[in-house]
Amino acid sequence: MKTLLLSPTQILGWWLEETVMKSMVPIVKLQSLSGKRLLSSIAKTRRQQDEKTLSVVQTIIADVRKNGDKALFAYTKKFDNVTLTAVTVRIRSSEIITQAKKAPTAFKTALTEAANRIIAYHSKQKSSVFRMVTKEGTLTQIVRPLNRVGVYVPGGYTVYPSSVLMDVIPAQIAGVSEIVAVMPVRGDLDPKIAFALDLLKVKEVYRVGGAQAIAALAYGTKSIRAVDKIVGPGNIFVALAKKMVYGMVDIDSVAGPSEVVILADASANPQWVALDLLAQAEHGSGNESALCITEDGAFAERVAACVTEAVEKSPMRAVFKKLKPNALCICIARNRDESIKLVNECAPEHLQIITKTYKEDVKNITNASAIFCGPFTPVALGDYYIGTNHVLPTGGAARFASPLGVESFIKRMSIAEISEKGLRACAKNVSILARAENFVHHAMSVEQRVGLTPQI
Repeated sequence: MKTLLLSPTQILGWWLEETVMKSMVPIVKLQSLSGKRLLSSIAKTRRQQDEKTLSVVQTIIADVRKNGDKALFAYTKKFDNVTLTAVTVRIRSSEIITQAKKAPTAFKTALTEAANRIIAYHSKQKSSVFRMVTKEGTLTQIVRPLNRVGVYVPGGYTVYPSSVLMDVIPAQIAGVSEIVAVMPVRGDLDPKIAFALDLLKVKEVYRVGGAQAIAALAYGTKSIRAVDKIVGPGNIFVALAKKMVYGMVDIDSVAGPSEVVILADASANPQWVALDLLAQAEHGSGNESALCITEDGAFAERVAACVTEAVEKSPMRAVFKKLKPNALCICIARNRDESIKLVNECAPEHLQIITKTYKEDVKNITNASAIFCGPFTPVALGDYYIGTNHVLPTGGAARFASPLGVESFIKRMSIAEISEKGLRACAKNVSILARAENFVHHAMSVEQRVGLTPQI
């Protein structure tokens, strides 16, 4: 009888395959070889860049920048099969109002309530000026809103009236005077989107989407004037376009696929955890990621079984089939410290903490865009209703970036007023520092005002 010898890699592959077959969710110990490989795979996926898509976006941006409306309308015809002219590219206010009336009454009530909560939360973010008196004079910080902002409202897979609220309300609270919305529209404007626009009194709206819309906002065309900043989520073409025009305009972030990390212990309901994982995996791109971290192996198995059962019964099965391998996975850590370390390394877009000790655990989180604490705070509340913003940094950007907010739409300006006495008091040190960096005229601009002889 012939003996079959398998390498560790083959054994790992077989084990992962068997796990996926049983539950579609791999379960790995964080410190094991399979765990390290799994996390490495997730990190690598985050860093991947589609060069072909990048090239397409570069071409679109260059074309719109050079040819304006002609290119904008041509790409809209090519990608959305919508024929536009200088007259039809803008959605008339009357059309917005007419379509808004068609939205279901229950939806109107819910969205209005959500808007009120978003306004209440973001109103607390208003920045204030400050003034301080120094030995030399006074220093002041003032705040000014951006003048003109472009809001991208995604379309295609579904409609996102909630994104209209999340993008527009903070800008309005900041005092932005001109808010422009762009969105792919095939046929009539969706009533739910129309109601959101009408509710917030957004009147400048264009039926263009994709990378071509981002280029138009950044560089301007005959039909669409350029903006100062572009915000709002979109597909990979939109995300890459925003990245490429940064510098010509500001952007909120280069948003990637939706992601969630759930830190849970055995006190959590495994069915709820399974649904929370799937909630972030149903966005439709196939690149979403949902990771559960726990220290309890038996609980991990229950969650995996619940995920498999939920997928089998789900009307979204076709969407889940598009997910990449290991998009849904469970890591078993040795202890809570190891779990929290992994959370901070992941720096996830959404973090749910469903543990008995979540009030203590959250104190140790340093990297996460939005945190949802306790068993009764699913991410969906933040996505739609409670008032926090759902436009969030992804792909680990929570290490250095923040959710969209009022501060995203303002700029700080410093004002200095120094007296003659104050200048004389600090001139010597300024001269020394300027000449140390070989900036002679910096130094002279101070020295000559007070008759100072250079020190070095």
